[in-house]
Amino acid sequence: MKSSSLAIIGGAVGAVGGQALKAPFPPPGANPYLDLIAWHDPGLHAAIRVWYHAWPAVAVVLAGSLCLSVWRVWFQPLVRIVHRGRLPEWPTSSGDDAPALVVGEQHHPVVPRESERPSWLVIPEKGLYTGVLVVGAVGTGKTTACMYPFARQLLSWQADDPRRRAGALVLEVKGDFCYQVRQILEDAGRGDDYLEIGLGGSLQWNPLDDPLLDSYSLAYGVASLINQLFGKSREPFWQQAYTNLVRWIVELHRLLPGGWVTLQDVYRCTVDADLLVDRIREAQKLADELRQVRAVISRKDMVAHSEALKKWAWEQVPGTENMASRFDPELGKRLKKLKVKCRREAVEGGAGSEFAERVEAVARWYLKDWMKLDAKLRTSIVEGISVFLSLFDQPEVAGVFCPPPPKDDALSKRADGDDEERPPEVPAMPGLRRRLPPLSELIEGGRVLALNMPAGANPALARAIGVLLKNGWMQALLRRPAEAARRPGRYMRPAVFICDEYQAFATVGQDDPSGDEKAFALTRQCRCIPIVATQSLSSLRSVLPSGEAWRTLVQTLRTRIFLSLSDESSARIASEMCGSVMKTQPSYTFSETTGRPEFSLLSGRAGGGRGTIGASKSFRRSREPVFTPREFGLLANYQAVCLPYDGVKSLPARRVYLKPHYLPKDVGYWRLRKEGRI
Repeated sequence: MKSSSLAIIGGAVGAVGGQALKAPFPPPGANPYLDLIAWHDPGLHAAIRVWYHAWPAVAVVLAGSLCLSVWRVWFQPLVRIVHRGRLPEWPTSSGDDAPALVVGEQHHPVVPRESERPSWLVIPEKGLYTGVLVVGAVGTGKTTACMYPFARQLLSWQADDPRRRAGALVLEVKGDFCYQVRQILEDAGRGDDYLEIGLGGSLQWNPLDDPLLDSYSLAYGVASLINQLFGKSREPFWQQAYTNLVRWIVELHRLLPGGWVTLQDVYRCTVDADLLVDRIREAQKLADELRQVRAVISRKDMVAHSEALKKWAWEQVPGTENMASRFDPELGKRLKKLKVKCRREAVEGGAGSEFAERVEAVARWYLKDWMKLDAKLRTSIVEGISVFLSLFDQPEVAGVFCPPPPKDDALSKRADGDDEERPPEVPAMPGLRRRLPPLSELIEGGRVLALNMPAGANPALARAIGVLLKNGWMQALLRRPAEAARRPGRYMRPAVFICDEYQAFATVGQDDPSGDEKAFALTRQCRCIPIVATQSLSSLRSVLPSGEAWRTLVQTLRTRIFLSLSDESSARIASEMCGSVMKTQPSYTFSETTGRPEFSLLSGRAGGGRGTIGASKSFRRSREPVFTPREFGLLANYQAVCLPYDGVKSLPARRVYLKPHYLPKDVGYWRLRKEGRI
């Protein structure tokens, strides 16, 4: 359009110049009529002079405008069909300095029609760290057009650089997404970075194997998970009781040799009171062996048996007449043989005193707290927590998620070298499993961990393990800023959290310190890129606690992609999120008046009299939604409404046309649709 206007203006200027050179305005005396006009009305003479030079330009402008109008109205639509939809080049590559995400094609932002100059909607690096939420009904293409392409773009970024390529955690419930992730990594040359955990797999993982978390934090996570799975009681006592019981059992097992504890150990000590007592006695015996104890006797006995007791170093107890020496089994036998009264006392501040105090705290809880509860109340607490913990007492589950203690501590130690250093890889033999490295090492090593536990086999177990793995992975991410401050020269690689059917793993802490909304809000500094997909906002609301908890979770995911929605509630909420604009709406009024109404003798209808008919048109401005709820239900497959966030500001809502992973990227959406490939 701009080039056409410039051509008309150029033609007009050329016509004026040609007229001036070819036929100059008649000079005075050449035309008596012009001389007469100049004598009586100089202004009119000047106007004629200007028109003489300007009329070729006016003729050119009028003719050009006429031709341009005819072109635009009649011929340009025919040519536009051929030239529409030519996409620009793909805007990103795997070798870019920073990761970015191409969502899809952009045409007209509001109206579903093809544009002459389509473009790509790209979410830059800063926008990725604030999260991406994909919402779409079944069969709308959220997996094939969002999750697969997004995973390929992010996992292929800097695939050739071991220090920079992204690590990831993949959760899903269908069972086929893990295979797609493995193929993506193999295509990018990262096949060795793929790790898969699940029933019947070759990897073992202990959810309680986190030495950086204290026993209370581990117990609180288990109790919170029970509330997420079975609902939170109105009485806070039950969660407090679950947390207290699990905490002291975990603390007890950490005091035993090896310090290893699994959910199976917690379950067995919960339902077997005799086993719990035996574990406490074992810890007490170990404390007696480790802590320093001194033998205290009277000065009179010391003087009487000075020769027999001179082998040991004796010191006077301050403020008393007693003598003391470090107790050992030989001294005990000697005093018993001499029939000397001896009192054993623990040495405050000595070796093993802290360990002994921790054992005494466990014993104090058991005797003064747990056993003081009513037997029926203890049974209710045990039953409430054993429903969940009993899942891990099954042999096939315990073999993967409750492994035996490691035999070689060297494998569990964190490497102190560069990021790419990893613990030695030992291939699993048939029937044998190897231990999963710490989650922090997987993140810093750029590994991609996938949980392959289809919900069709065991929905409760799949959700429980998925939530435990997600919480452990997020906890490892939250430690990255402190580690980065300690080692400022190390590059902090991106960590991608990919979750399809997110409603199966979503958790909200509300007033608790746990929950996805708090993790997503805090992991931006940790360079976490959360990408989650769910069927509808209603599905999130159904699995989360009542109230506004789902809004707290959704607001942490700033970029939102809405495909076709099948429920009215989700469509209405999506329409509200997209905002509203001022629109001008016309209204028409028709009126008819007649002085003498008459009736037709043939038809019996009113009419035929003399009257008048009037019509009026008015306009009013009102605020209307950018996208109505009905429009979200009418979106075709692979069409979406996106609310993008670039990391600095929120961009207006717009229509986006997604690209399925199995179709070429350089062919436009409308052409693919015309060819029947979409």
